[in-house]
Amino acid sequence: MVYEFLPPRRNGILFQGGVILVMLLAGGYFFYRATLDQTGLDFLLHMLIALVILAPSPLLLYRLYALLNATYTLRREGLMLRWGLRREDIPLSQIEWMRPAAELGFRLPLPWLKWPGAILGTRQVGELGTVEFLSANLAQMILVATDKRVYAISPAESNQFLSQFSQMSELGSLVPLEAQSVYPAVLLGRVMEDRLARILILAGFGAGLLHLAAVVIAIPGLDLVLWPGSSDLAPAERMLLLPVLNGMVWLFNLVLGIFLYRRGGDLKMAAYLLWGNAILIGMLMLIVSLLLIF
Repeated sequence: MVYEFLPPRRNGILFQGGVILVMLLAGGYFFYRATLDQTGLDFLLHMLIALVILAPSPLLLYRLYALLNATYTLRREGLMLRWGLRREDIPLSQIEWMRPAAELGFRLPLPWLKWPGAILGTRQVGELGTVEFLSANLAQMILVATDKRVYAISPAESNQFLSQFSQMSELGSLVPLEAQSVYPAVLLGRVMEDRLARILILAGFGAGLLHLAAVVIAIPGLDLVLWPGSSDLAPAERMLLLPVLNGMVWLFNLVLGIFLYRRGGDLKMAAYLLWGNAILIGMLMLIVSLLLIF
């Protein structure tokens, strides 16, 4: 018997998706303004504003992805928690108790960095010990206690979840679920243990650093450059757009490649191609910058 429960998603999708859209529009606007600026100071100001606005977007994108893929699976063998790259398999015998957070009798401290659809993180609570939150909201929050820590989850059908767990506990498990904890950092560590993956990722990062260094060294000796695709001269500082865009491409390829790599099979090759593509783009952007400089 397998029962899969989902967290409430609607509010989290609307909030996180809306914030991401606003960030992309605002950041894109200031990047566009930067490409039009005729003075180095205005360019640097607009580019800095764009980077500040866009900086939180990877976190929001990951949390939105995690919410869309989150599941709580009850089996006779145990409980399987999935939240993005975070995975926790808990044998039924290790679950000491389970109850709604509203019945604790005291206010449960929440993670500092939280918003609708993403109550995630770990807190130390005197009465409970370590509490790890894998939850979308407070209304349906259920606490699952084990000998190591307490997990705060939020199945949309919380009453049905508790009822099914009660039935599972009465039946008992024939073959206990193998306990397993997987964290995003562990997955990245596995990727970096792959020699080819490590070479491609670090080579792409190195190409980006080389590109940035060449532009930063060249800018003080230049006043104006002929911008590609235009007959107008632009402030030399505008060349910083190229390493910034290169860094964004590298980061996008890195994250997408990790998602593909973890699925294994032919998708591993797709991950290698993405990481290799980041190297190629980095070198092409470096060549463009050198042409502008010389």
